[in-house]
Amino acid sequence: MKIIPNTVTLVNLFLGCAAIVAAFEGLLAEAALIILICSVLDYLDGAIARWFKAGSEIGKQLDSLADLVSFGVAPASIVFQYLMVSFYRINPESSLFVWPLLAFFIAVFSALRLAVFNIDTEQKDHFSGLPTPANALLIASIPFALEYAAPGNTIHNILIQVTSSFPAMLVLTIVLSLLLVAPLKMFSLKTESLKWSENRIRYLFVAGCLVMLITFGLAAAPLFLIFYILLSALDNVWAIS
Repeated sequence: MKIIPNTVTLVNLFLGCAAIVAAFEGLLAEAALIILICSVLDYLDGAIARWFKAGSEIGKQLDSLADLVSFGVAPASIVFQYLMVSFYRINPESSLFVWPLLAFFIAVFSALRLAVFNIDTEQKDHFSGLPTPANALLIASIPFALEYAAPGNTIHNILIQVTSSFPAMLVLTIVLSLLLVAPLKMFSLKTESLKWSENRIRYLFVAGCLVMLITFGLAAAPLFLIFYILLSALDNVWAIS
């Protein structure tokens, strides 16, 4: 039965490679959708392994390798495209493309994040640092919102300004890279029960996301992950959970 979750993981890896190709072809919304599918598969392979009691050491290693591609290199490729376009908009004659390559700090710090997670036995009901799938979804949500959200929406306009600005995208790259390895406790969405006392922060997160979705429509997609980060930070101070 171990072949089932491992096959799901390998499909995740394959689609992660497809997302990278799509990003380099300038198909950023398509790359974003593929990353979303990868996140679903990443959840399913673990769930299937638990359901069938088919977990294995090779499965754990494959999962990390797939995550590095799908949630490290793929989102970094999306950021690279934004940095390239914005960089050459202000430096049209430049032949120096090293600055846009800083996008791949996201892949480097994702690898470090995954390596630390693999040897940390305490990250069961919470994460230390921003999880790589959450980071990838935050990045993927940007082209997703730009493509599918209604034009003229306030969030949509802000995203256009951010993605068109090289300094803004560079700052975003640095911040997200550091969040991956920051000693910040972030709550997990996995739960053993539905009790309010054990899931207050999770219910607050879901409620907040619903409010943002109703208010801003699909443009709210990036806000979900920003809200997750802020709520985790508040939980470290006020112990919401």
